[in-house]
Amino acid sequence: MIYLSTILIFILIITLIAFFLYYFLLKNKRIFSTFSDADINNKIKENENFLKIYKNILQKVTDGIAVIDENKNIIFVNSAFRKNIRSGLSDNVDRFELLTRNYELNNIINKIIENNDPNIIEKKISYFDKADEKIVSCKIFKIDETKYYAVIIRDITYIQKIENIKSAFIQNISHEIKTPITAITGFIETLKNGALDNRETAVKFFNIIDHHAKRLNSLIDDLIVLTNIETGGASLKIEEIDLINIIENSLQLFENDIRAKNLKIIKNLECFDNTAFFSDFSKINQIIINMLQNSIKYTENNGKISIDLYFETNSGANNIIEDLSETSIVWGTIDPDADNFLYISVEDTGIGVSYPNLLRLGERFFRVDSSHSADPGGTGLGLAIIKHILKLLNGTAILQSSLGNGFTFTVLIPQTGINRSNDDNNNIMPS
Repeated sequence: MIYLSTILIFILIITLIAFFLYYFLLKNKRIFSTFSDADINNKIKENENFLKIYKNILQKVTDGIAVIDENKNIIFVNSAFRKNIRSGLSDNVDRFELLTRNYELNNIINKIIENNDPNIIEKKISYFDKADEKIVSCKIFKIDETKYYAVIIRDITYIQKIENIKSAFIQNISHEIKTPITAITGFIETLKNGALDNRETAVKFFNIIDHHAKRLNSLIDDLIVLTNIETGGASLKIEEIDLINIIENSLQLFENDIRAKNLKIIKNLECFDNTAFFSDFSKINQIIINMLQNSIKYTENNGKISIDLYFETNSGANNIIEDLSETSIVWGTIDPDADNFLYISVEDTGIGVSYPNLLRLGERFFRVDSSHSADPGGTGLGLAIIKHILKLLNGTAILQSSLGNGFTFTVLIPQTGINRSNDDNNNIMPS
């Protein structure tokens, strides 16, 4: 009897287990059946589409983005990354160090991975790519608690260049202003302390003060001109220009210097009586004055300065550029839409310029060092002004020189398309 009851209890337990097992499987089957194969496939496709969208966005951003694992295998890299830092020869490399070929960047990443550093590391990296210095800002960090690392790179070469220019400008302008101010205040103090009683000495000191005051005024004028051109505040007033008159008047400005140095001026000027040239008078006048001033300043006693002036065709202007030596420096390009060009060339027998210094001409406040001239004067902005005016006029400049062999400065300025001279309303803003 006991045996029979035991069997019945066992059968009951088995039945209950079977019932609960059946009920559980049936319930879960209903749950699983709510997600059909089509639903699952749609969900997978939806996620794949989102991944494509995210990937497309990452490819479009200008910052370089790369994701690597702890072994520096590349998981993802966008096209901007290859542009922002020197890349390897192949775009199909799967190792990060082969992609970048940058020792400093790879060294930083190695340390972060080795130390399992969770912090965001920011670093500026500079290197040379095809002889051009590039500067990039790098941000490297571990992605949360994963085994992956992100490397974000931004090209800041231009920004850094602007910062360097600003810093150099502040230093240069401080020096240029402080020098004459120091001289002025020094001589005024000397005059106050008794030198004023000696007329000859007083006149000498007043002349020096006047010289430095004019130098300050010239500096301010040049800075205003340069700033107006760079910021687009300079407009062009187109009119017919008497080029011969500009050159003759410009030479008169430096008559004392020419006479003091006994310089020989050779003028090869074609007759412009029957050929009209339309451009901005003040801009052309400024170019010619600065060209002549530069040659007179750096030409030694008994030297020679030749001035050539004529019109050139478009093909002739292009031939001039094509025939230049490798050591010639060219600012700008020949305007393909211009038919005729004004050709002005000033050649001197001065001290000349070495090739490294020739490359720097046109920089603000840059002066060529010369043992022959401890203080050549000027503001150091003349050639920078010419460079910017030529850009405004779509002109081109050619600089040719070598140390001890004189200097030749040539400009080619396109003739404007305006054929009337009595219209004062021809104001053209720079593009």
